Amino acid sequence: MSTNDKKVRLKIRLTVEEKTKLEHDAALCGLTQSEYLRQICLGKRPKPKQPSEFWELLDALYEIHDKLERLTVYGPEAAEECSRLEKLVLFLQEVA
Repeated sequence: MSTNDKKVRLKIRLTVEEKTKLEHDAALCGLTQSEYLRQICLGKRPKPKQPSEFWELLDALYEIHDKLERLTVYGPEAAEECSRLEKLVLFLQEVA
């Protein structure tokens, strides 16, 4: 471990509201309070951890997209809907 990697303890004072917000925000991201603050100090914005239902929904959308894509040979409107669904899935992946 180099000298630059040495960890130091930092003591800060927060109001009750600030502490509650820190606890809440860190928990939403699935991070410890220390890791949450570390990421913020590094200029990162931790994202909330998505619940399992989100991933189940994304899997279901993938499956629907695949089936809809197979139907495009029967009608051009299916291709348009398939494209819209694909954009939604890509958007949701960015959010996650």
